[in-house]
Amino acid sequence: MEAKLHGRDVQLEAIEAFLMEPGRDSLLVVSGDAGVGKSALLEFIGDRAASAGAQVQLARALEFEADLPYSTINQLLLPLVDALPGLVPEHQEAIAVVCGLRIGAMPSLLVAGAAALALLQLTAAKSSSVLLIVDDSPWMDLLSAMTLTYVGRRLHDVPAKILVAARTDEETVFVRSGFPSLLIPPLSDDAADALLVERFPALGPKVRRRIRGEALGNPLGLLELPAALESPNTHPLPSILPLTKRLKSLYEHRLSALPQPTREMLLFVLLAGAESSVTIEKCIPSGAGRKDLDAAERAGVVRFDSRSRRWEFRHPLIRAAVFELSTDGERRRVHAILAKAFADEPERRAWHLGQAATGPDEEVAELLETVSQRLIETGDGTRATAAMLKAAELTPSVSDRERRVARAAYLGSLIAGAITESPVLLTEALRNPSQSPQLATVIAVTYNLLNSEGDVATARRLLLAALTAGTSGLGTGNDEYVEALYTLVLVGFFGGTGEFWQPLLAQTSAAGDLPNVLQFQINLFIDVARAEGPAIERFHRETDRLRFVSDPLYIVRFAIAGAYIDSLGGMRDALWRVVDAGRKGEAITPAIQALFLLANDDYFTGRWHELEAVVHEGLDLSLEHGYALTTAPARFLMALVHAARGEESLAHGIAEELLIWAAPRRLFALANYSSHIRCMTALPAGRFDEAFTHAATISPPGILPPYISHAIWSAFDLIEAAARSGRKVQGEMHLKVFECAEVASHSSRLRALVLAAHGLLDDGPGWKGKFEDALSTQEGERWHFDRARIRLLFGEQLRRRRERAAAKIQLREAKKMFLQLGANAWALRADRELRALGAPEVRSTSLTPQESAVADLAATGLSNKQIAESLFLSSRTVSTHLSRVFSKLGISTRAGLRDALSAEPNNLRP
Repeated sequence: MEAKLHGRDVQLEAIEAFLMEPGRDSLLVVSGDAGVGKSALLEFIGDRAASAGAQVQLARALEFEADLPYSTINQLLLPLVDALPGLVPEHQEAIAVVCGLRIGAMPSLLVAGAAALALLQLTAAKSSSVLLIVDDSPWMDLLSAMTLTYVGRRLHDVPAKILVAARTDEETVFVRSGFPSLLIPPLSDDAADALLVERFPALGPKVRRRIRGEALGNPLGLLELPAALESPNTHPLPSILPLTKRLKSLYEHRLSALPQPTREMLLFVLLAGAESSVTIEKCIPSGAGRKDLDAAERAGVVRFDSRSRRWEFRHPLIRAAVFELSTDGERRRVHAILAKAFADEPERRAWHLGQAATGPDEEVAELLETVSQRLIETGDGTRATAAMLKAAELTPSVSDRERRVARAAYLGSLIAGAITESPVLLTEALRNPSQSPQLATVIAVTYNLLNSEGDVATARRLLLAALTAGTSGLGTGNDEYVEALYTLVLVGFFGGTGEFWQPLLAQTSAAGDLPNVLQFQINLFIDVARAEGPAIERFHRETDRLRFVSDPLYIVRFAIAGAYIDSLGGMRDALWRVVDAGRKGEAITPAIQALFLLANDDYFTGRWHELEAVVHEGLDLSLEHGYALTTAPARFLMALVHAARGEESLAHGIAEELLIWAAPRRLFALANYSSHIRCMTALPAGRFDEAFTHAATISPPGILPPYISHAIWSAFDLIEAAARSGRKVQGEMHLKVFECAEVASHSSRLRALVLAAHGLLDDGPGWKGKFEDALSTQEGERWHFDRARIRLLFGEQLRRRRERAAAKIQLREAKKMFLQLGANAWALRADRELRALGAPEVRSTSLTPQESAVADLAATGLSNKQIAESLFLSSRTVSTHLSRVFSKLGISTRAGLRDALSAEPNNLRP
């Protein structure tokens, strides 16, 4: 089986075109950076040519033979000497001397070139073609290079070609001679990832991404960097990845050839962080540093960006080589100089002091802890964790060191997306079994247990035990205490019962003034049905200030507080800033949460295609980084979309998965998600008894249970199911408690639903006005899905009261809105009501050609993935086409697809 090259299709095609087509030149220079894969590409081409019957000769120029005349030509022609008798005596003599078969004076360049040309012509006549390949041409001796240029210009009518590998940063005889050149670029991210997956299948996605970032598409770097790591999937990766001997050798010669002052300045560029000229001028006011770097710039090691005023390494691997080729003492000396230079910049000074330290130093450790906190506020979780770990390393006190290590583990999980790495740090923090763990350690452990394993009961028990054992509270500015309360909020939410929330409320009632965001979560998130108007008003005022906030953790926590009062729309810009930071690798965990919060708003506002995109991105990140429980809200939202589209099996599958995960862990929030999904699957299909049963498991009729905020989201569904299943009394009970809680004041969406519930249940003359008020609610147009549902219920009530013309208007508009959303199951319910009016709707005119192709394959039983592979589409595009097909055919599931296609072929097919 032929070996596979990743990401080289374009280059292979270009080389094969050169080999197949006659032209003026028979020599091609294949150029690229060191390690970019020129050798692998040429070997691949050589193997393919040999398999096709060509005579292939490969030579590798060697550094220690660079001064040996005709050494590379010797490698190329020696295997061909059996054909020497066919040459004229002069050419026989020249080839024999070059190949070391006879002793004599080396032939002149013209004689050697003519002899080599004659030998190749003779060899080509006996075989289908000849291919000469020369690798590592920078080490080729000059006479060999000139001989090949001679031959390359004269192989016009001979089926012979020459491929020469050269580095882009070194001028060669072949480039100066004007031969055509093919540049081999770095691999794309996709090709690099495919190569890593193939060669190192055990590497986790996070490690692969880091290696891709360091290698920048260099195949040698991609293959060698993993080999230099020890247990890469379990230990935090170093700030600069180590290099293998082979990788160091790529740059060692170039770096060692630089003057000593230049090599020292490269350490400044490396360790200064910002790599700016300002840094160098501060450290070396004489300006000598700038002059010393000129040699490195000429050697292609660094470049100066005039726009950013920064010195930058031309490749991360060069940066790593500079680090590896320096000593610890040299690095500490440079850090000490940098610390003095940045005496007026506390953060940078603290970092360099920490790196320059040779032993425990509490003063520097305190500075680094402060730096870590500031980095948290900017969302740089990776650097915040690194600063805290360095602070722990320099801490003399055992207890303070334990606290700081635990804090680093917590920050890694909370911000940097490093939840899978925190157990290693926590093991270090818990090394002393004779002492009770500190609160910081317990917080880190519980956060990890909750988000990775979903073990809410153990998380609650550990956290409450630590809080009960004694804490200094808020009065002393105890950050651990505040973080413990934030963690309890998560524990209470996923636990979903009063027994989880009450300890938190007991803690906060005695804590004094809380941070604003934490207070908002307590006031608005844990029991939204009982949220008070002044708290909501204060929250909305604070929302306007988010545009000035850069702290991703603050933004996400603030958004969580307002999720159940439909306030996320005003935070979208801030949440997207968090997502963008996560895409840069700065705040992974908040980015995951921000994506799912955006999906929350997308569901209610009808941006379902965006919802799919952000959910998939968030799920990929969660899977990659190990945040299992965090995915539950997103999977719930995706299931609601499946339910609305009539994809019942997909919706029920997610509901079942959530329930299976919830049951052994006592995750009542996930059980409520499961019930809500099943309710929303039954409602559009008209299975109202079933819908009522599931909704009632979240909140029984007439009760809005405390501490179950999700009951607000399912309340209207319960009322609708009750009214349509002959349980009007239960519906009225639930509407009454809904009103008593004054949830209509929480958001325009909830106000519209309360009004619509009155219209659905009221028997008096004012019922129609309630629906009209619901549809004219301020910002009502924003809630596209709920607005369509209100129109559907209004039309159904009008039909039941025999107001046919008005009913038809509402039902048609509802169906139109549902179809715009892709909510096919709900559109079919509207269609059934229209048929009941005696005026069946005319379905869409026809299926498009692509819709028809997708429908035909789906009718045979193929999955969306299989259809996508057959038609070269994405699975998401196939899903969209099927949604439209279901709508046009008037069906809600695949089961009816074959019959529908055969029943109406004339007016539906293109």
